[in-house]
Amino acid sequence: MAIKHLVSSSDFTKADYDAIIKNFSYFMEHGIDPNIARGKIFATLFFQPSTRTMNAFQAGIIRMGGGWIGVTDDKGLSMSKGESFEDTIREYSSFADLIALRHPDDDAAERAAANSLVPVMNCGCGSREHAVGTAMLLAFMKMHLKDRPFEGLKIGIYGTPEINRATKALVPILGMYGVNLIIDDLGHFPLPKDVEEKAKKNGLKSLAYGKLDDFIGDIDMLLVTRGLQKGIIPADKFPKEKEELILKMYKPITKEHMKKMRKDAILYMIKPRIFEIDKDVDSDPRAAYSKHEPWAETIAAVTAHVLGLKVGK
Repeated sequence: MAIKHLVSSSDFTKADYDAIIKNFSYFMEHGIDPNIARGKIFATLFFQPSTRTMNAFQAGIIRMGGGWIGVTDDKGLSMSKGESFEDTIREYSSFADLIALRHPDDDAAERAAANSLVPVMNCGCGSREHAVGTAMLLAFMKMHLKDRPFEGLKIGIYGTPEINRATKALVPILGMYGVNLIIDDLGHFPLPKDVEEKAKKNGLKSLAYGKLDDFIGDIDMLLVTRGLQKGIIPADKFPKEKEELILKMYKPITKEHMKKMRKDAILYMIKPRIFEIDKDVDSDPRAAYSKHEPWAETIAAVTAHVLGLKVGK
């Protein structure tokens, strides 16, 4: 049986994502079976900082009855003695049943998958994609939008999708679900053309660019991206002029914006939040990013699918 890596969000089909959402819904209704992954081990190899994704994998496998091993940089590894990244991955794949990887190199997930004996999950390598984030975001969307089908949804994106790796991973998959997408990219940071084309090929109903104030009252969900990409794009590869332009153009979401949103619409921040949404918006019931988020359930849903674990009776 072929190893099911998740290097790019497009490695999974719509059927894969449907199965993950089904798993997630089951875990939300019935809880995570504490024996579903008994004896399984996840390796969380995070060579860059992470609050949500790393802890989601660690919490997820504990809730599933397994355990984890891992690192938060290369200290303590034989890489400091000169061992290659590829050999390190191969060794970890002998210790664990799955590798969750974050690394500064754009091609790290591809290199890891080529050398691993177990599934590799791309948790944000370099500036290309946060592939696992797509499955997690789809699960959160399902939870917050409740019984509304994805097909035909009007989803807005505000911020800097061109340089946001979670957005670049998510949009092609939203295409599979036939959503309508409208984007305020601050007038300067559109989606990469290859991402747009992939989404359209996958079945995206429509894609348009506009001003947030003009469409915020007409959407089902607004996804807000982080403005700056500190810690993702190296400073020497991101001109200071661009950073200054973002800081000048990016106007935070305020209570005034929320007055324009529909009562049944959802506001979601692709975190971390630095300055992109005013803190006094957090108490709004539509501010989904500030409410309890079932991170362990999302990872349990993804990894149960990847490892072929039985969910439910």
